[in-house]
Amino acid sequence: MAETLSDWDLRRLVTVIEDGRRDDPNRAMPWAVLDGLLDLIHCDAVGFTEFDVPHKVFLTEQFLEGHERSLALDNDQETDHPYWRFHHDFLPCSYAERTGDLRRIVLHSDFYSPAELHNTPFFAEVWGGHGPTHRMVATLPAAPGRTRRILLDRDSGPDFSERDRLVVQLLRPHLYEVYLDAQRRLNGVPRLSDRELQVLQLAAQGRSNADIARELFISVSTVRKHMEHIFDRTGARSRAAAAALVVPHLNVGNLG
Repeated sequence: MAETLSDWDLRRLVTVIEDGRRDDPNRAMPWAVLDGLLDLIHCDAVGFTEFDVPHKVFLTEQFLEGHERSLALDNDQETDHPYWRFHHDFLPCSYAERTGDLRRIVLHSDFYSPAELHNTPFFAEVWGGHGPTHRMVATLPAAPGRTRRILLDRDSGPDFSERDRLVVQLLRPHLYEVYLDAQRRLNGVPRLSDRELQVLQLAAQGRSNADIARELFISVSTVRKHMEHIFDRTGARSRAAAAALVVPHLNVGNLG
């Protein structure tokens, strides 16, 4: 039987999204989102992380445990950290990288029993034998070579349920939009329409107006009009300047 959500669950989903959009932006996920997730899904900790895998840099590590908040940004390169040695062989950690599937909400128990989990090198070397017994992972789109995740941890008790997984699955694309909106507000990035963003992203790749028109099934004159609006809203005088202002904050991938 397919899992369903209660009216309370659905109302809380909307509240998490709305609170996140109203919260003061920071360089990670708005804290209201983590507060809302902790209220919506029973867990000991909820976090948001972003790693630069090729360069072995922990860019963002944001966690909420009870009422305790922690946020570490732009940590120095730690090439000898055990995470980089063991993360690829730890199946729930590397699932999205290995498969390209960003949509699936992954549980530790999808891959390991509790005994198997505690016997993995990752559990012993990265977490020092004291990691969460249960973890749920939602992967968000990120720039190439980066991983961006929402993490929910339980140190003991029952595993996350299919109801919990469904909640995070439904929230996932909206949390990504909340994150992007927070970064735009934080960095003063002008708000463009979806079509204008598509045009600017293609222009940032060096596409001509004719190329963009073919890609988006619109006329060349429509592309020119979109570019005029983009220049007006960004104050930029060239495609390169507009792209430098807007595109780095998007990191748009396939939400699915």
